[in-house]
Amino acid sequence: MRVNSAVIGLGVALAGLVATGAVAQDLPKAQYKVVGSFGNLTNWQMVEKPFWSEEVTKASGGAITATVQSTTELGLKGTEVMRLLKLGLFDFAHALPIYVAEDAALEGVDIAGVAKDMATARKITEIWGAHLDKTMAAKYGARILNWYTFPTQMVWCNAPIKGVADLKGKKIRVQGVSQGDLVEALGGTAVTIPFGEVVPALQRGTVDCGITGTMPAYKAGWHEVVTHVLEMPVGYTIIYSAVSDASWKKMTPATQAFFTKEMAAFADRGWKIIGDEVDMGLVCVSGEGGTCGEGKPGKVVRVKPSEADLKAREVALNDVVLKRWAKRCGAECAKAWTDTVGKLTGLVATP
Repeated sequence: MRVNSAVIGLGVALAGLVATGAVAQDLPKAQYKVVGSFGNLTNWQMVEKPFWSEEVTKASGGAITATVQSTTELGLKGTEVMRLLKLGLFDFAHALPIYVAEDAALEGVDIAGVAKDMATARKITEIWGAHLDKTMAAKYGARILNWYTFPTQMVWCNAPIKGVADLKGKKIRVQGVSQGDLVEALGGTAVTIPFGEVVPALQRGTVDCGITGTMPAYKAGWHEVVTHVLEMPVGYTIIYSAVSDASWKKMTPATQAFFTKEMAAFADRGWKIIGDEVDMGLVCVSGEGGTCGEGKPGKVVRVKPSEADLKAREVALNDVVLKRWAKRCGAECAKAWTDTVGKLTGLVATP
């Protein structure tokens, strides 16, 4: 028996309308205020902004809308985001653990030098993230709904380098406490500067080098002021989506279930999109290895790490970074990390 394709298409369309209608009926109308990450980077442009401005409204059948602005649009520092969420100025926030420096437990999801590849970085968020619910509720009045990432973090310098040994004595911009520990263990001096101020700092010589991801370096113009990049991963700047507990508790169970499902899909997209641009970032800053899909490539020299460089990173991680973090977090916290993340990575954190 033949079935007309137009009839099949109509059936599919009607089924979609019925499903959308069901969603709209289940979800009360609501509008939320959201703060995203950095407006000039892919996380905001291709993950966060489309999610809130398009995907949430579509998936909810128009029931849920959001007012969303990036951290840079709002003129905020990364360190301010969770405080403002706690104060009730936002319902949702996309925030970086490394900017919540007073909380060593939260820092444990993204310790510099621990994750050597993106798959491990994601697994760490799944393992350690489960330990942070109480911390988020008690300190920030919030809960984490998902985790995702920025591209692989590497070291970028405004003068020629051949490897880790050349970082000794250099002033290196870092994003968080454990990155600073890593830099100091490698013989450098850690300097904390907001992301938007790094390019002029590199131009003036306020810093000699800086740590950031591959595509963020290109999009922020680092390739115009640095000469070399050491292609040795020193971590993955992890980011999470948080919701205010006050806002969450006002939601119906159906709305909570909706966000739980949609945030899981959001995370999958985030890891995939950012994973795809890690290598492209290196192509764009250097003009080597392919065609830059984002614009005119730079001429940054790509320095491959030697075995000695990789060994130096591991010595720094084990002898300094993990020990300092364990001291900040406390013996009980460090043991919990060692029993979970440590088993995955073969590392031990002891004060």
